[in-house]
Amino acid sequence: MSVVPHRQIQAVPSLAETRGRSAGGAIKGAPAGFFMNPAAILVLMLSIFPFLFSLGMTFTNWNLLYPDVSFRGLDNWRRLFSDETLSRAIRNTFFFTVAGTILEYALGLLLAISVLQIKRWQRFFRVIFLLPMMISPAAVGYVIGRMLFSETQGPINNILFRLGVPFVPWTSNPGMAPWTIVIADVWQWTSFMFVLLLAGLQSLPEEPFEAARVDGANTLQIFTQITFPLLVPVTVTAILIRSLELFKLIDLVRVITAGGPGTATQTVTLYVYDLALTRGDMAYGAAVAYALLILVVIFATVYIWLTRRAVESAT
Repeated sequence: MSVVPHRQIQAVPSLAETRGRSAGGAIKGAPAGFFMNPAAILVLMLSIFPFLFSLGMTFTNWNLLYPDVSFRGLDNWRRLFSDETLSRAIRNTFFFTVAGTILEYALGLLLAISVLQIKRWQRFFRVIFLLPMMISPAAVGYVIGRMLFSETQGPINNILFRLGVPFVPWTSNPGMAPWTIVIADVWQWTSFMFVLLLAGLQSLPEEPFEAARVDGANTLQIFTQITFPLLVPVTVTAILIRSLELFKLIDLVRVITAGGPGTATQTVTLYVYDLALTRGDMAYGAAVAYALLILVVIFATVYIWLTRRAVESAT
């Protein structure tokens, strides 16, 4: 009688052992952050290093037109407080931010409410109103600021002349040129407000509106007491995003007026561009850029604090 040899049963490796095992066994036992090192190095190279390098630049006299670079301490930072061009650029930037954000929000909310009432053509109008946002700001500035608002050959002044309206100096008058920039920016970026506010309106619950209609509330009462309060979170986000973007406004101004006439439309970002890349004053240009960063951080902090307090008091 032959004896069948006993087969040795091997244990099945666990899931943890399988995950920790590689083809060559080299990855097993690697530190937890091993795979994050390349991404961390890339972040350091593309963000933190330029940040620290440009910050250090503000304490020097680095100028592209002169080879010698030396440490100057806080000279560039002191110069900020006596720079009249920077003061005018800050005032212009705040004007563009406030005027552009208010007009874009008002028009975007009006368009969102109007499109929400349309049932059949809602998708068509949604696409149409999104088109300006897809165009390059430089192209918008050229078409609107340099062609439509051209003072000598533009169609708008031509139409106004045929209607008996006096000549309008859209870009040559210091009081009118900033509004020309605002008009171009509003035309392009109202669609951004429209998208966010339309999504916010579509997400609102129906129960409060039905209860208000049963109680006999009119359209204005429903909007002021129900729609707008429920839309506050979206409103806060939309205004904050557009305000931060307008603080960095440069492309429309560069194409339409180049900061003129004089410094009537000069923005802080355009001033940084002129200082660093036109005059070669990299050190002071970096200091102005950091001054803008500080202003933006202060504005965002105060804005969030005020809106949070307003929401808490309302609720």
